[in-house]
Amino acid sequence: MPTEVIVPKVDMVMETGTFVEWLVKEGGQTSKGDPLFVIITEKAAIEVESPADGILAGTTAKADDVLPVTTVIGYILAPGEELPAKAAPQPAAPVPAKVDAKVEVVAATVSSVGSDKVRATPVARRMAEELGVELSQISGRGPNGRVHKADVLAYQKPQASIATSPTVAAPLVQSSIPLPDARRKQVIPIAGARKVIAERMAQSAFTAPHINLSLRVDMTEAIRLRERVLEPLQTQTGQRVSFTAILARAVATVLPHHPYLNASLVDGNIILWDDVHLGIATSVEDSLIVPVIRESQSKSLGQIVTALADLTERGRSRRLTTSEMTGSTFTISNLGMYGIESFTAIINPPEAAILAVGRMVDTPVQLDGQIVFRPMMEITACADHRIADGATVARFLADLKAALENPYLLI
Repeated sequence: MPTEVIVPKVDMVMETGTFVEWLVKEGGQTSKGDPLFVIITEKAAIEVESPADGILAGTTAKADDVLPVTTVIGYILAPGEELPAKAAPQPAAPVPAKVDAKVEVVAATVSSVGSDKVRATPVARRMAEELGVELSQISGRGPNGRVHKADVLAYQKPQASIATSPTVAAPLVQSSIPLPDARRKQVIPIAGARKVIAERMAQSAFTAPHINLSLRVDMTEAIRLRERVLEPLQTQTGQRVSFTAILARAVATVLPHHPYLNASLVDGNIILWDDVHLGIATSVEDSLIVPVIRESQSKSLGQIVTALADLTERGRSRRLTTSEMTGSTFTISNLGMYGIESFTAIINPPEAAILAVGRMVDTPVQLDGQIVFRPMMEITACADHRIADGATVARFLADLKAALENPYLLI
């Protein structure tokens, strides 16, 4: 029986994804676990793996299609299998207009225009030709700077006579506020990964009442611990021990004792998770991804160092799989490396909390009747007040502070 290729639901709140490209051509051979296609969702472009061994056939998804989750967009055929009768060629979802499908067919027969070195979808190339736009002037927001239809639409000149084109989407927000009388350098569409980030963060900010509590941690012993284990762990793992790794180990140790912060609010129910799937917010070009260290409560410091280095490196080169990008139960956002001393963060839904971490600052403190300078780091826990109250958040921060100030139990 042919295996269906579907748009994955990569988290509990995902409804649609924007299709980017097939990594295997129609009729091409694929193996289970091999990258099959790219879709933009959950803050990044994600490579989705093939569900089976066989030949890719009956594909319906095209670049820039916005597809509901679980939509069937193709099949994997084993030797001797044929496409099911219902797999007639048709759009995979009603979101793209029929004109788009027609343009796609025409574009397939037209050679590239503009700069052939620019990575762009066939639809984007065709549209750029029709509008007289040079692709080399457009900043693409797809993987590796790939230009999509939305990028071309955003770049086009306002006076271009395209009002009758059914492919032009209305802006997300109509504004009557006059724009500055200044030269326009660039217009960047709220699309793809940036649109997902905008929607999810707005949902969190305006739906979840945030409670933000902060305290300062004396990182003297954490620094000594890092110096003590740096060489042996680097020999063992091949990776340097970062303070983010030490912090992740501390959070993974403390969080199980505060279940209402390792939780999710879904359909009016609070779900308390046994496992700590720790998300680490990571900057990727002009976007954001959250690689996940799964079951971090069961991992040693060395294992977290290895996992964090691997996920971060592959995340920045956009080589993470769907399972490595989804399912976090708690997130850490560390901006200390940028010189930020303190900040509040927006909770990553449907999680209950996020930890915002600033940089270490040599600060005068009173110790044994003397004023001394200590490396102090401010941490802020931002929690969904529908799930956790202030005392719950305060107890978590106090326990995390104790773990970081006496970190030798983390080894």
